[in-house]
Amino acid sequence: MDVKAALTGKDREAILKSCEFGEDVAKDTYEKALENEIENLNLEQQTMIKAHHALLKVDHDKVKSMRNLAMAD
Repeated sequence: MDVKAALTGKDREAILKSCEFGEDVAKDTYEKALENEIENLNLEQQTMIKAHHALLKVDHDKVKSMRNLAMAD
């Protein structure tokens, strides 16, 4: 996230765009780990990463929805 944007009082849309970008990066990292490293992870690790990835996707979609609402204003 762009902390500077939050601290300098930029508009809501800009802050949400920054948050969404951060969520995109995290989501991509989880997906790459699951695609490329799955054979190096034990079942517990795979389960944990898949669960975190699912939660992250929900949060990402919420931030995206909030950004879309801010853009409509």
